[in-house]
Amino acid sequence: MGTKGREAQLQRTDYSPTAQALQNSSSRDLGMHAVESNPKARRSFVAIETSSYSGATLLAFLLSAHPEIVSIGEMNGVIPTEDIETYMCSCGKRIRVCEFWQTVRCAMEQRGFTFDVVHFDTEFVMGGPHLAQKLRAGSFRSAKVDALRDHFFLTLPGARTRLKRQIARNIAFIDAVLEVTNKRVFVDTSKNHLRAKHLAKYGALDVRAIHLVRDPRGVFASRLRRSANLDARDAARQWVRLHERLERMFNTLPTMQVTRVRYEDVCRAPKEMLAQLCEFCGVEGDLHSSDLRGLQHHIVGNPMRLTNYAEIQFDESWRTRLTRAQMDQIMRVAGGLAARYGYL
Repeated sequence: MGTKGREAQLQRTDYSPTAQALQNSSSRDLGMHAVESNPKARRSFVAIETSSYSGATLLAFLLSAHPEIVSIGEMNGVIPTEDIETYMCSCGKRIRVCEFWQTVRCAMEQRGFTFDVVHFDTEFVMGGPHLAQKLRAGSFRSAKVDALRDHFFLTLPGARTRLKRQIARNIAFIDAVLEVTNKRVFVDTSKNHLRAKHLAKYGALDVRAIHLVRDPRGVFASRLRRSANLDARDAARQWVRLHERLERMFNTLPTMQVTRVRYEDVCRAPKEMLAQLCEFCGVEGDLHSSDLRGLQHHIVGNPMRLTNYAEIQFDESWRTRLTRAQMDQIMRVAGGLAARYGYL
């Protein structure tokens, strides 16, 4: 069982800018020019695309130790069920009085957008009945059918205007955070693949994606702590569907650069993995997990944002927490895809 070997493995698929004509065509189909970000510099948006309990917050913390990279965690903002008056930013202050978020609000207003930490209004939920939203966000397991689906929804009244407005707001928010922090690369952990998809097709940002994977048995064990009655086979099917959907999304975006990294490799060989990921993000210089000490972050979303990541703790407790039957059930469902990612 476990991952293949101890070496850090980074699998990359680069979608060449030679497909720029396709991107321009997509923008014309939306009835808009590519939404411009700050023209002074080519700024990057890096989406960490993964399932829950796979180390996205940890990876965002590690990457944001680089002087050119910033992450605020989940760009969708504060979870609606949270009490905003007591909600803590990862810097240790209540988010309502955190100077960073007040400065971001001012930067958004300068760009023509109102902003409140209660509701970022950056999520790509285009409205309509719940079923229609599921159809938009899901996949028919066919790139052609998915493309037809996207085209159909854009023909609905007001759809193009809403999408254009949401793209503009997302780019304004990304630029605002980069300006406030004086950084060049924005890392998002929202697990909202629609954001990367739309920004890559219609925006002017340099969009990249880190496909973060974790052993499905480890994901299940972490979920089991919160949901004791979770069925192993159901969890495995969800894991497979999620990663297959992400792979299809990556393959339809010729201008996006995608790399795959395993949670286990990040924990076992953080220095090597971070060096490769920094190169992928387009920034220079080595980065080590020890660089986290003393750094201030402004992370929202995942409760793990309040964790001290000065020391990386590799969680393989699934090896002893799961029963043999649970492990077998998971691998019968997810074994094929898991093996392709290096899990046996």
